[in-house]
Amino acid sequence: MFRYSSKLTFLFLLATLSISFCAYAQTDIFVRGSGKLIPISLPQLCLEQGQTSAAKDIPAIIAKDLDLSGYFKVIDPQSYVESTTKCGSPENVVYSDWSILGTEGVVRGKVSFDGEFIRAQLYLHDVGKQLIVLGKEYQGDSSQISKIAHKFANEIMKFFTGEYGVFGSQIAFSSKVGRFKELFVMDMDGSNMRQLTNDRSLSLSSSWDPAGKRLVFTSYRNRQPDLFIIDVATKAVKQVTNTNGTDIGAKFSADGNSIIAAISPNQNSELAQLSLSGAVLRHLTPSSRGIDVSPEFSPDFSQIVFCSDRAGGPQIYVMGADGSAPHRISFVKSNYCTSPAWAPKGDKIAYVCRGDGGFQLFVSAPDGSNPRQLTSGGDNEDPSWSPDGRYIAFSSTQGPGAGTSIALIRDDGSNFREITTSRLGDGEPSWGPMPE
Repeated sequence: MFRYSSKLTFLFLLATLSISFCAYAQTDIFVRGSGKLIPISLPQLCLEQGQTSAAKDIPAIIAKDLDLSGYFKVIDPQSYVESTTKCGSPENVVYSDWSILGTEGVVRGKVSFDGEFIRAQLYLHDVGKQLIVLGKEYQGDSSQISKIAHKFANEIMKFFTGEYGVFGSQIAFSSKVGRFKELFVMDMDGSNMRQLTNDRSLSLSSSWDPAGKRLVFTSYRNRQPDLFIIDVATKAVKQVTNTNGTDIGAKFSADGNSIIAAISPNQNSELAQLSLSGAVLRHLTPSSRGIDVSPEFSPDFSQIVFCSDRAGGPQIYVMGADGSAPHRISFVKSNYCTSPAWAPKGDKIAYVCRGDGGFQLFVSAPDGSNPRQLTSGGDNEDPSWSPDGRYIAFSSTQGPGAGTSIALIRDDGSNFREITTSRLGDGEPSWGPMPE
């Protein structure tokens, strides 16, 4: 996220200060809107063999996922009547013990553990119909407990809403470490957080490649803002650009073999397509037109949304992927809009505009019609869409305490949730694709 000074120049240095599964019988899918939460129970699984915490951990992770989704109300485990620790037939459920709680679904199952090998059989019961509507079996090693839970949570989302969830996807972001900023990555629920860079400088504006294996980002590790690519698994880093200007806001192309970014060969900033070795393949906007930053491809890679001050204050524009036919699409009551993000289904663009005493999130159609304000109060910046287009990750000061955190909301502005609470200054989230 970049802000303009009174002279309409960017403050580029603002940041300085193996699982397998099988299907069980499934009945009709019923879709629930966002009005009424779906009550669901997730008791401890039974442990059929071995010693492992998976019988407790798997339902706890699923419960956190479903609660975070904004579609479900997880029934308090303290109110459960039926004992679920004794293994038996999947159909052996006393449904009256669950219907009395008002729950519509209950997850039951069993886990066996042999050395490092885990086998989990999970079932979703429709309490009203008194039958199993979803069953899956997962196998893997002990390191895959979270992956197993996320996969079944996604299956539950699919059953109740008609679309799979995004549990198990990852979010990259920048966070303060002392007086520096480093890159981190975490699961979308805030768990499994790990630090990627240790440059003792500023690492900013990361973005995933289409395969979810690499991040392109800007680093000041060499005392100037150049572009780098990091392998998320190995943390191996490759330098892309080495210029005297500011190179920032890079995004990968569809094949992952080139990037678009904002570069500043002079006092202004232009958009260009670069090779992964830093060579300029194509100039997309002329530097003589002002400051152009924050480019992002449409999902089909045929268009680019970006921020420009070419008509005065910063606003949001869309153009062809070759730089053709640029036109403004932000028409809200603000003279300052930036940080556009294109929804993965191509039907919406999120961006940030100044208003209500801070910076707020807006969403509109790609042509700028039907703009809606999603947040109010505090500063809410750096939007990044979930792979399914139902959620937006962003940096926010809405939570308690000082500083910024990474938060999530639904695409209609509901279900605000903080997922980082370090309060040190977390920002610029980039939501990666669903893992294979």
